[in-house]
Amino acid sequence: MSAVAAAADTADGTEAKGGSKKLIIIIAAAVAIVLVAGGLMMKMMMAPKETPKDPAKEKGAVVALKDDMTLNLADGRFLKTQLSLQLSEEATLAAGGEKALANFDGSMARDAAIQILSRYSYNQLLKPAQREAAQVALSKEVFERYEGKVLQVYFTQFVMQ
Repeated sequence: MSAVAAAADTADGTEAKGGSKKLIIIIAAAVAIVLVAGGLMMKMMMAPKETPKDPAKEKGAVVALKDDMTLNLADGRFLKTQLSLQLSEEATLAAGGEKALANFDGSMARDAAIQILSRYSYNQLLKPAQREAAQVALSKEVFERYEGKVLQVYFTQFVMQ
């Protein structure tokens, strides 16, 4: 009988240890779930609220100016370029949509391009950083001339000789 009692004690001890391990695993899993759920809730609460879009700052249609232009650079060389203008959504809607922009007046943008780009030399515009600076300066000038209706100027052709 002592062998049977010893076997019962061993079985009870093993079950007690196994039972406590299962309890620890269950508690740890529950804590992990609570932490993950809390983290998701915090993330959702801390997420930036979507602000209403300003049509004057949102990108609208891109208008390609019809003709390319050739201008003199500061060192006597030539630049042949063509421009496209990124309009604001507000300007696109005011013009009657993208199809109505076929007759967009790009004369102020062309004049700004002549004034800005003719200040640069061939060697300056060969450098990508200088070309980007020229594009930024031109975009800023065109933005002002069109009273914020043109957000950016793109070079769709840029050939120097």
